[in-house]
Amino acid sequence: MKHRSLCGIAAAFLAAATLLSPRAMAQAPKKEVKLEPAVLYTSRDGLPNVAGKLKAGGEVNVVFLGGSITVGGASPKGYVTFVTSWLKEQYPNAKINVLNKGISGTGSDFGAARYDRDVLAHNPDLVLIEFCVNDGDSDRTESMEKMVHKTWMKNPKTDLAIFYTMAQTHLESYKTGKLPPSASAHERVAAFYGIPSLGTVFNAAAKINAGEIPWSVFSGDGCHPTQAGYGFFDDVFAQALPELFKAAPTTHELGKSITPNLKVYEAPIVTKPLEFKGEFVTAKGEKAAKVYPLPIPSKNWSAQPVFTAADGKPIWRLSWMPKTLGGKFDPAFGADKTQWETNSMDWFEGGHCFAGPEGTALFAPYKDGSGLSISRHEIGIIRFIAPETGRYALSVKSGPWVSVPGDEKSMSFNVLKLAWDGKPGVSLAFQKEVRKDSKGLAIDLETKLLAGEELVFVPDTDHAFSTWGSLNILVGFLGP
Repeated sequence: MKHRSLCGIAAAFLAAATLLSPRAMAQAPKKEVKLEPAVLYTSRDGLPNVAGKLKAGGEVNVVFLGGSITVGGASPKGYVTFVTSWLKEQYPNAKINVLNKGISGTGSDFGAARYDRDVLAHNPDLVLIEFCVNDGDSDRTESMEKMVHKTWMKNPKTDLAIFYTMAQTHLESYKTGKLPPSASAHERVAAFYGIPSLGTVFNAAAKINAGEIPWSVFSGDGCHPTQAGYGFFDDVFAQALPELFKAAPTTHELGKSITPNLKVYEAPIVTKPLEFKGEFVTAKGEKAAKVYPLPIPSKNWSAQPVFTAADGKPIWRLSWMPKTLGGKFDPAFGADKTQWETNSMDWFEGGHCFAGPEGTALFAPYKDGSGLSISRHEIGIIRFIAPETGRYALSVKSGPWVSVPGDEKSMSFNVLKLAWDGKPGVSLAFQKEVRKDSKGLAIDLETKLLAGEELVFVPDTDHAFSTWGSLNILVGFLGP
């Protein structure tokens, strides 16, 4: 892609950073994808069940699932806004609930992982899925199939629709009358299961390729639609929805799958006891009497954002802070615990990680350690709670930090001591790096803590997505 917008870049970052476990978000193998014909829409089995509930004046739940283009679909001219208005105008007696579950920079692999949490938990009558751009040139047949199976395993009356967004590089495919690679894989899934599909950018691509309008009318970057660009989506939805609603009610059936031996759900996470092998010796040569290593999510830590010792005392805790507070690169950053103390991360079983309310990983397995991340809207925070009063030694090591490409970007890591008195914390160590010169964290220090006082680890960045990867933290108790 000549113009690398956040659509593709953020998705690539999420994959490269291994923010989710390899089992949950393994990248689809690169292989030749047969391109399918591009058409305005294909009805197939239509959307009969949601249509019936709407006509009867019932309550329906509609979920949009996708990436940043779906996030932007909530704009005044966006397709989420348009479809909501259209449904309410056509069916004024029905109670219509529309949820926008787009998460920027994510593809169908992450969509399948979060499907139960973000879609099925809302008992949808209709799910509209777009991952064409963020799936790049990959064949994500398996991810798309997982979402189909999860839907109809829970409720075979739920209707599905797949529609196609567009990156600038897709114009060459549309010029030949073909869908781009990712959309072609999605289209084969739609055809196999009788799911309607909508080429919502087909008209826009035709006008751009014919020289009737420049790309800039459709998008201000490489993929995100302008308000005029969203209008092309709206026109296709307005034309297609009445036709898709004409089908007779049906019970959707699951038979064979395109993916051989499709595994819809992974086995539940089973964590192992946290062990530390070896010794923790300080720079002064003192050996720690007890060592508290940072547990690795999905390996030693799952379910709850609090990790307890064998005696039941909380040792580690996970919180998050709004991203709007970041970009300060100040040793006092995060010292005011009122900004994050009550914000606990949530365990995300599908992703084998801990996440904030945005839904993307903030604390996840990463190579030989963990990844502490900052997403588009949230900053991950790790907290160590002293189990007893005494002297403690701390060692923080990591690999270079990872981000969406941008050498001018920076990231910092702050270690704070929070006392019992409720006053702002005191920075014990602060490290800042520019991406192009990043060598990773190397922090060693000693401090005294009262039982219950905390060491708090807070990253900061001036970029959309960043993570301190291969993060390992050791806290050693030296004695009274």
